[in-house]
Amino acid sequence: RRKVAEQIHIGFGIDKNFGKFAGVTITSLVHNNIQHDLNIHIVYDQLLPEDMDRLKKTEQLYRNLNLHFYQITSTEGMTFVVPPGHITQAMYYRYLFAQMLPKAVKRLIYMDADIICKGDILPLWQTDLQGRVLGAVRDWGEEKSCVRIGLKNGRYFNSGVLLMDLVKWRQQHLTQKLFRWLEAVGSTKILWGDQDALNGVIDGDFVELPKKYNCIIINNTLLKAAQEDVIVHYIDYIKPWHIYCLDSDEKKLYWCYVKKSLWDDLQPMDGHTVDTTVMTARVLYKEGSYEKSVSYYEALLKYFFKDKYT
Repeated sequence: RRKVAEQIHIGFGIDKNFGKFAGVTITSLVHNNIQHDLNIHIVYDQLLPEDMDRLKKTEQLYRNLNLHFYQITSTEGMTFVVPPGHITQAMYYRYLFAQMLPKAVKRLIYMDADIICKGDILPLWQTDLQGRVLGAVRDWGEEKSCVRIGLKNGRYFNSGVLLMDLVKWRQQHLTQKLFRWLEAVGSTKILWGDQDALNGVIDGDFVELPKKYNCIIINNTLLKAAQEDVIVHYIDYIKPWHIYCLDSDEKKLYWCYVKKSLWDDLQPMDGHTVDTTVMTARVLYKEGSYEKSVSYYEALLKYFFKDKYT
């Protein structure tokens, strides 16, 4: 007889652009946690039909996977301060688990959809929160963030992986407090949206999780994953699924799980800004695809000269 598997609850908050990436993250979770029952709660506004279809097929593939979907139909009473850049309104959906999930779900691991899990998450799930509402990993470059939003205690966490006590969250009316903070502070100090508000309201009163549960990776910099890291988080605006993401072990790790997933037909994506076009041209050149590289530079010249000389 199989001993009763541990029930682990994991949450994602996504929009239609992230259905496939959530699928890859979920594939990595299932592969490395086959001994536990994973209950995945997906809060979303819209999902592409083909992603919804593949998510449901993924669920059928694995005995230990259960998916639950919660569609946001109204955003009444919510203030979304969306900074310019790669951050979207969907980052605020992590605030909504306490109200959208059944009350029976008392604890949840929240994860961003730009993550690969490469190990056992049971120890993270079982972490003692010591009566606090959240557990999180301290952020890279936290001093600046503390100064920017005026935190007293000098501790600032990254909100890409959160262990949440949903009972306490509901008792403390945290969702309302977060939206009130966003309304009050508005776009004056906000750089990292949901993460700033969480830190602003919680102000250091969180349980610090080991770094291996949210190992921050930035495209080919000194921030790299180690053997013992369980959760690898690609935080930059350059993601491993972009053409112009430079080659690295972390990029290979990502594509390894793309190939294991039902999204194995995923093609590296193009950027639409001048920056990303230059990066793409450089990466293609480094890889020896000279003609392709030249075509990107040509496109840039056309764009800058508005076809005057071509």
